Amino acid sequence: MAEKVLISLDEAHAAAEKFLGGQVKNLKKTAIVKVKLSTIGGITVYEVEGTIDFSKSFFRTGHSSFKVQINAGDGAVVGYETTG
Repeated sequence: MAEKVLISLDEAHAAAEKFLGGQVKNLKKTAIVKVKLSTIGGITVYEVEGTIDFSKSFFRTGHSSFKVQINAGDGAVVGYETTG
């Protein structure tokens, strides 16, 4: 049986940041604080966690936490959540 090839940690970071950029209007900054490799429902995923800053108005910035699950085989987003 052939061994599965996983995307790199840097590719998982980039996939999460690209996804967040498409989901969060006026995204200013993304800070990744934790990444772990796990298995969910038979799929190996990177769980990427961190914080985002975004413009709420000209003078105000909003902050939120996020968790994005990236398929470790192909880099597709399989789940996400934001809080705050």
